[in-house]
Amino acid sequence: MNLPRIKLSSRLHGSIATLLRRTRNNLTMKQFNNLFCPRRNGFTLIELLVVITLIGILAVAVLSALNPIEQVNKAKDASKSADSSQMVNALDRYFASNLVWPWTRYTTNQLNNDSGFGAPVYYQGVGVCAAELDPDGNPDLATHEAAYPANGTSGCAQNGLLISSEELKDQFAKRSYFKSGTGNDELLYVQKLVNNNSVSVCYKPASKATRDLYSANPSRLKKLTLALDANGVYVPGTTAADKEECTSGPGGTQPNLDWASLDPNKWCFICIPDQ
Repeated sequence: MNLPRIKLSSRLHGSIATLLRRTRNNLTMKQFNNLFCPRRNGFTLIELLVVITLIGILAVAVLSALNPIEQVNKAKDASKSADSSQMVNALDRYFASNLVWPWTRYTTNQLNNDSGFGAPVYYQGVGVCAAELDPDGNPDLATHEAAYPANGTSGCAQNGLLISSEELKDQFAKRSYFKSGTGNDELLYVQKLVNNNSVSVCYKPASKATRDLYSANPSRLKKLTLALDANGVYVPGTTAADKEECTSGPGGTQPNLDWASLDPNKWCFICIPDQ
C-alpha cells in the first residue's frame, strides 16, 4: 500500500530553508551541531565498571608479582648483612690495634683472648654500647661486666669502646639493634668460640628468598644454641657444639626448624663471616 506523499509548497519550503540559514548564521558551528546533531558525553555506568574492574585486576597482578612484604624483608636482610660486616671489621680492627677484644677490658669478667664470648650487640662487652662512663668520659671498665645490657630508648645508653676508639661512628649506636624493646628476631648476635680467634656476627634472615638461597647450601645457615642468662636475655653459646650447620630441607640437621617460633633455638642464622 502506497502512502500519499505530502508536498510542501515552494513558499513553505523556502521559509524553512531561510530559517535554517539564519539560525546557522546566528550560532557558532559548535552550537549548531549541538542543536541539530546532539552527541552523547561521558561514560555509561557499565563502561565505568569495566574500567574499574580491569584496573583492579592489574593492581592485584602487580602486587602479587612484587610482594611488598617480601621486598621489605629483603631490604632488612641486606641492612643486617651490611651492619654485621661493619661490626666484624670494627672488632677485628680493635683487636689489631689493642691486641685484646673489647669484652676482655671489663675487669669484673676475668676474660682473656682465648675465652668464649656470646652476646646480643647491645651488651657493653661488644663495645658499641656502655652502661656507664668514667670521669674522663670513657666507658667505665670497672662497673658491671661485659655481659651487661647497655641499650636505651633511642640507642646505646652510652657509647662503648668501639665508638670511643673511632672504629665505628656515633650514628651506628643509634640503630634499632641498640634500642630497648627490639625483638630477638631483629637483633644481631656476636659469637666468639672458645680458643678460636675468629668472631662472627649472626642474624635471623627475614625474607623467604634469603632463607631459600642459603638453605640451598646447608653450610651457609647456622644453628646457634642460645640460652637465657642472668639478665633474662638470650645469648649464644661459645663451644663448637653451639654453632652447627642448619638446613630446612628434608632430612636436614634442624628437624625442629620453625621460623615463626619465639624461641631463637628453632631458627637458622646467617653468620658473617660465613664459616
